[in-house]
Amino acid sequence: MPKTVPPALSRAHELLHQEMLGYLDEVELLTSEADTEDETILDVARTEVPRLVAAVRGMLRDHRADVFGLCLGCAPTWVDGHFAREPWPCPVVGGAHEYLRRPEKLYER
Repeated sequence: MPKTVPPALSRAHELLHQEMLGYLDEVELLTSEADTEDETILDVARTEVPRLVAAVRGMLRDHRADVFGLCLGCAPTWVDGHFAREPWPCPVVGGAHEYLRRPEKLYER
């Protein structure tokens, strides 16, 4: 039977999620507002684009294929009496690739 997440841990997860989304909202706002000065946009781009690229690279490094073509980053799940892992490209890599190619898809959901 699955265990429930304790309330304190659930709240910590929620705060982490809010912090990351808040950071992304701030970067997006500072680089897309019509009244933002070009110098501010350039400063934000110079400092934050490398951080965003590092985050995506880190995710891709963790979600890579093993010698059997299974994702090393996805946790194994119990399937038909044994543990199995996602085939690569896993949903994490597939989703990241789709959003890089077509970012507007993120907002279609």
